[in-house]
Amino acid sequence: MYLPRKGVIECRRGQIIYDEQHQSSGLYLVVKGRVKVSITMEDGSQTVTGVYCADEFFGEGAMVGKPERQERAVALENTTLMSWTNEEIEDQIERQPKLGMALIQILVERCLDFEARLQSMALEKTPQRVAFCLLSFAQRLGTPGPDGAVRIPPFTHQLLSEYVGTSREIVTFQMNHLRHLALLRYSRKGIEIFVEPLAAYLRNLEH
Repeated sequence: MYLPRKGVIECRRGQIIYDEQHQSSGLYLVVKGRVKVSITMEDGSQTVTGVYCADEFFGEGAMVGKPERQERAVALENTTLMSWTNEEIEDQIERQPKLGMALIQILVERCLDFEARLQSMALEKTPQRVAFCLLSFAQRLGTPGPDGAVRIPPFTHQLLSEYVGTSREIVTFQMNHLRHLALLRYSRKGIEIFVEPLAAYLRNLEH
């Protein structure tokens, strides 16, 4: 609400928005669709740092001003974006100081989420990490259904594996196991999560 409207950018599914060769020059807002942001590790593998949907920002690393970031943003589906340069953001913050505070709040929340994910990766086994990941997505992106399940957009097992830091085969095994326990349902149309039973399952794993 504090940023001026810009012309939209249309991205097709699989299109690279920015990467190591074509660096981001500012902040992006998802108007419609979904975007995956990842970093390239030393062995060439990709670790997903975030999946962003409508009304969420990404590309904030460009505001730090560090060159040659090993970061990539890719449209997971046909996606519509708006973008503002660092200069436009700075000028708007001078006019609307509340924008600066709002961005700080978003970044703090994102840092807390990263901290929780790092703790999960360091201390928890794969079943716990997969359950934690699904619960986190349900809280952020979920829409309650009539039968008590929370629906989130579709995620491939490869994408989930890059998000939790394991192999696609292990994620497939864990997803099938959770489906067998009736803790979730999934198809190409989306994932339906029974949040309270899955949270109870996660608590049992932790003990």
